[in-house]
Amino acid sequence: MVCQWTKGLAVLVCGFLPLIVSGCGDDGENSHLLTPTAAVSPTLSPAPSSPTLLPTSTPTVAPASVTPTPSATQTIPLPSSTPTSSPTETAQPPTATPSPSVSASATPSATATTSATATPSATATATATFEPGTCFDPEVFAHEPLCELDRTEQICDFLVPEVCLYPFPSSLFLRPDPSTPTGWRVNYARAAMPANARGVHIDPKEWNTLDGFSPGAMMLVLFPEGVDLAASRAPTIRNYPRSLELDSPTVIIDADSGERIIHFAEMDADGTSDLDRSLILRPGIRLKERHRYIVALRKLVDPSGREIQPRRAFQVLRDGEQTPVRAIEARRSHFEDIFARLERAGVARDDLQLAWDFVVASTESITGRALAARDQALAANGPGAPQFEVTSVEDNYSERICRRVRGTYRVPLFLTSDRPPAVYHLDEAGVPRQNGWARGPFTVIIPCSAISGPQPIPGRPMIYGHGLFGSGEGEITAGPQQTLASRFGFIIAATDWIGMSNGDLDNTFRIIGDLSRFNQLVDRLQQSLINQILLGQLLLAEDGLNSHPAFQFQGVPIIDRRELFYHGNSQGAIEGAAFMALAPNLTRGVLGVGAANYSFLLQRSIDFAPFFFVLAQTYPRVLDRAVLYGLIQQLWDRAEPNGYTSHLVDDPLPNTPPKKVLIHTGINDSQVSHYATEIQVRSLGIPAVAPSAYPAFGIPEREAPFDGSAWVPYDVGGSPAPLDNRPPEFENGVHEAVRRLDAAQRQLDAFLRTDGRVENFCDGPCVFRDVPNVR
Repeated sequence: MVCQWTKGLAVLVCGFLPLIVSGCGDDGENSHLLTPTAAVSPTLSPAPSSPTLLPTSTPTVAPASVTPTPSATQTIPLPSSTPTSSPTETAQPPTATPSPSVSASATPSATATTSATATPSATATATATFEPGTCFDPEVFAHEPLCELDRTEQICDFLVPEVCLYPFPSSLFLRPDPSTPTGWRVNYARAAMPANARGVHIDPKEWNTLDGFSPGAMMLVLFPEGVDLAASRAPTIRNYPRSLELDSPTVIIDADSGERIIHFAEMDADGTSDLDRSLILRPGIRLKERHRYIVALRKLVDPSGREIQPRRAFQVLRDGEQTPVRAIEARRSHFEDIFARLERAGVARDDLQLAWDFVVASTESITGRALAARDQALAANGPGAPQFEVTSVEDNYSERICRRVRGTYRVPLFLTSDRPPAVYHLDEAGVPRQNGWARGPFTVIIPCSAISGPQPIPGRPMIYGHGLFGSGEGEITAGPQQTLASRFGFIIAATDWIGMSNGDLDNTFRIIGDLSRFNQLVDRLQQSLINQILLGQLLLAEDGLNSHPAFQFQGVPIIDRRELFYHGNSQGAIEGAAFMALAPNLTRGVLGVGAANYSFLLQRSIDFAPFFFVLAQTYPRVLDRAVLYGLIQQLWDRAEPNGYTSHLVDDPLPNTPPKKVLIHTGINDSQVSHYATEIQVRSLGIPAVAPSAYPAFGIPEREAPFDGSAWVPYDVGGSPAPLDNRPPEFENGVHEAVRRLDAAQRQLDAFLRTDGRVENFCDGPCVFRDVPNVR
């Protein structure tokens, strides 16, 4: 169980820390010798004058940034005549208009790097050429501080000069690409990405294969004077309706429809002062793929009660002021479109302190790799069971489990290795291709109740998903699983969630040392989704486990192969939702104390504390860490339910049936925040069982019994969770308690049947007190 290894993990961290801080995250890069460079057009896009901001460069295309060229130094030739492109030629803002099918080819990433400082500064030099009335006129330059933007390269956004990627996410970091469904391609330069303590910037290569940003995006901005959210009357995590009111100071709209998106605002609890405390907006519902969104901030006040003034560069755009700064003019038409759409949605231009836009990635960009690997795996495996070998049969394992069977089964391998570190084995088009075969472990428990009568009673097959950095073998025989098998006749099987199993723990700490390697975690998780699907085939196929003597009693095969079910807890419920969305061989599952969107979950989980300790050592700058969560979410979407939510119960992925899910949640869970589950449920559009122990805005309630999907919050009396992005101070026991409740187990049994239904075994709302080990 997750809570059983957490204390020991703190010891492991101490052992890994010297390795990570001093020896990881290099990848052969000599970070002390390289300087950021970029190809530069005579018409320059904005870059900061602040020494903490990286330069930026996209001459005529507003939402894109250039790809730097490898050069140790760069002298910028300044124009001596009329610029080659006028502001009116800037590309139009991104829209959700479909484009041709996605290309799987990866866009080459920026190779420019910078010196070994956490926040690199512009090192380009300029040879001034006099041009009257422009920033290259010394008299004009002397009176317009923003002219500095025209003398440096642009790989950052000038709207928030303290942090290169702020505001985040932004269409500035997209480039046009008609081959993708969104028509855009992410285009981060390496020197724009956060750097670790060794000065190694995250390599954006994997990010630049995406055609947009996460549907669970966290929106980040910084006002160094500080923001008083209470005095500003901003929406909170407990007051989503405020975000829809006409005078809400924070606004998120769908750029095409003008629809307002429910959300809440919070200040980053990791910040140590107003200077590094980011303002975070979090949608209360998953954003739609391929849609463009606009974020607007207005009438926010600082801690002294004064209304925050917009930065000069944004004010110039907002107020339509004339400026000699070409970097600003290059983005004017883009922002005119933003302002017009906001005004149509009832957001006055004059009130704006900041506004920007971004585009959400397409379904193809997020799920395409996993789908390609799944379809190849099923074709390679064939219609029957994968080859398997039984390696251990233990009878009389416990009073409730009469046989535990262990073995291995063959799975098509789509990684560069069957052991970490490994990444997808991709072809030239960026599509995963089979790279031989691997062996996956399986463990199966057979309850005594199935074989103790006059005749064996075949049991319902269930795949069980284990918790954080655990193993299938280690968790399948835990108390709640033994109870479910014995009490209700399930035959339970499990394998490892590779990518986040105990065999991945060492490599995970190394990944934290240089998040360029984050795709190692994500790609192994996608391989794990395939392994789970083939474990299902092992349970369902006629030539599968039932054909082996270990699964036969008195000549009777012990697995009822009519239907396969899924149940997972904690990480098994988180990853289980992605697995179910991809699985073609089951339709029902119970997700216990899980959620979606790791960028939301991590900081609010007590389990993340040891990982955060290492992260803070390797990425010591608070503002860098804030954006890291949003960055890794973009890749994590390919392997966790945030990327698959819209295709789980409705609009299923190709050759995949829609699913029915029952979600159990523990209110104030110390390990998986119920606030994240609330967003997941609202995004799925499923009801809560009435009467709910936790009524939530935008989630309808429905009285049981009924057929379909449902959410059941369980209030077992745990101590309240923090309302901001901090973990609880102690483990309150809620996480483990829910799965042990009689009402929850009976509800699971009623749901995981061929004719299963959602039933309520609570006396009214599922509220319990005096639950053992809960405080």
